Amino acid sequence: MKYKLTTNYQCISLCRTAVLLLSLLSLGECFNFGFSNRKILSNVNSGARHFPTVLVGKDSRNYYYINVSFGDPQQVQRLTLDTAIPYTWVLSGSENSQCYNRSNCESSYFYLEEDSDTAVPINTSKLYNMMFIDGIGANGTAVSDIMSFTNISLLTGGSTGGTSASFSRTYTNTSANVTITNSHLDISKISFINANESSNLYSGVLGLSGLISYPGDDIDQSNFDTSFYFMKSLKDSGLIDSVSYSLWLFNDQSTVQSALAGTTLDDGYGRLILGAIDPSLYTGVLYQFDMIPYIDPNSGVASTGYPILPMGPIYITSSSGSRLNMTSTQFLEPVLIDSSFIGSYLPASAIIQIAIQVGATYVESLDRWLVRCDVGTLGAHIDFTFDGVTIKVPLMHLLSSTFDSSTNSTMHFSDGQSACFMKLYVNSYIGFNVLGESFLRNAYLVVDVEGGTVALAQAQSVASAMGISTSLTSSGGTASTASTSSVKTIAAIQSGHIPYAFHRPYNNTSLALHPSKVLATTSIIPGQYTAGVYSNAIITGLDRSYYETSRSTTTTKTSSSTQFNSLSFNLVSASGSRTMVAAANPARGIPEVYRYMDRETYILVTALLGLIALNIAI
Repeated sequence: MKYKLTTNYQCISLCRTAVLLLSLLSLGECFNFGFSNRKILSNVNSGARHFPTVLVGKDSRNYYYINVSFGDPQQVQRLTLDTAIPYTWVLSGSENSQCYNRSNCESSYFYLEEDSDTAVPINTSKLYNMMFIDGIGANGTAVSDIMSFTNISLLTGGSTGGTSASFSRTYTNTSANVTITNSHLDISKISFINANESSNLYSGVLGLSGLISYPGDDIDQSNFDTSFYFMKSLKDSGLIDSVSYSLWLFNDQSTVQSALAGTTLDDGYGRLILGAIDPSLYTGVLYQFDMIPYIDPNSGVASTGYPILPMGPIYITSSSGSRLNMTSTQFLEPVLIDSSFIGSYLPASAIIQIAIQVGATYVESLDRWLVRCDVGTLGAHIDFTFDGVTIKVPLMHLLSSTFDSSTNSTMHFSDGQSACFMKLYVNSYIGFNVLGESFLRNAYLVVDVEGGTVALAQAQSVASAMGISTSLTSSGGTASTASTSSVKTIAAIQSGHIPYAFHRPYNNTSLALHPSKVLATTSIIPGQYTAGVYSNAIITGLDRSYYETSRSTTTTKTSSSTQFNSLSFNLVSASGSRTMVAAANPARGIPEVYRYMDRETYILVTALLGLIALNIAI
């Protein structure tokens, strides 16, 4: 009898503990402790799905583009990819003087509304005057027509990177018909701007961002219905599950040398996957972030449709693995990921630190930083951190040629070494941070426009990305390339959920992108790092060659950099080997800015252990 009473007491205790545990878990949900965010999200839909993959090209100006046709008969347009613009526009041939000669117009990718049998003008009295946050603008009227992606392949959901067999299907909704085959994707009744004039970009644009709010401005979402968002038509038709895409540009193998040789137009620089993620295109762990709002400086209204992320410290790493911090351990600022930017815009202090490291000099007359081109061959890279994920950008990708077609020559230093521009600009030029082409070609970008989230990972190399499959640990808690228990396959992006991504929430509700006033930058560049151009050679001060005087063969610090550590690069000049020693902030561990889940789990576990102990005592 005594044994039976003890058993009943133990059962009561266990039941009481279970009730307390369930209550505690419910409490965690009430406080949004986010246990679900700790799991890797898998594909919700099973079975065969077909996701259109559009080939991405790169033109002679280094802009990424996609070939899209409009109308019937089809008129091919080369549209620049823009992750910070929600709408699509084409350059009007009707208003362009070059199009008086139709052959010139067709070869220059202009759209002739009057030549399309399916074009329908929309409120011709309304002239859109649009200027977007990245400085790109267009003026024109709205048109509805057929939109065709003619250079696509189909990825089959549930596969590990292969394309589908022969396939054709038509999806129908109340506003448009979507027809997809192995080679083309047609969307009827898409609305776009037929631009009479564009600024800062002489081409049409394929917009990939979400809804934006600019009260009283022509770009405000209230001026556009859903037909202006081509991905919304794909979602409404059932082809994709959410307004979303992933972008892989790591097949871009362009270099300074290839730029000098002349860029050949090629559609094989990358892939735009609509509505899905291909895990063979990235390496390491994929981290998902909520989009940071952009605050309109005039109205104070917030827009959350831009791929704006929390950027942490920026590092430079040598080929030997030595690492130095270009910012600070607590550095945290919003940054816009913009595919239409050739360069990147960062804080002046970070750019100066990078310039010191690589031996660059600022030329005021050009308003650019210049550096020896062979610095790009040393194996160094710039590391951009985002709370758990680091995107490594080779230094070579941050350099561009100084070739001048009018003189058929490049700039050089006094020792005969070729000079390259750094594709880094001070953010005060535009009022906020931007990571452009150099960054994107090294990152795998996944954007759930509808759900307001963005995921990042290091892009997979070209050789490794061709049809590989990776895997996860069976626990689902951490990612590992060593485990083979669960193969990652192509999966649909759901609204608010990106497959295979670890969600990194942040509780800093004040984090937003507030554009600052655009300022001149000359005054913030230290005088010892400035130079002038004379007879195509870089000089500084009183006829002092920068490379003859500003870098020593020792590691002795100058008075201007006593607070910094140094990193050495070995370069070969006309006079022999030279060691460049430069200063930067000492490297420290990457700060874990948003480790709120770890803190919350600790609180819950501690409370649970306390309750169990109390229960046992009772």
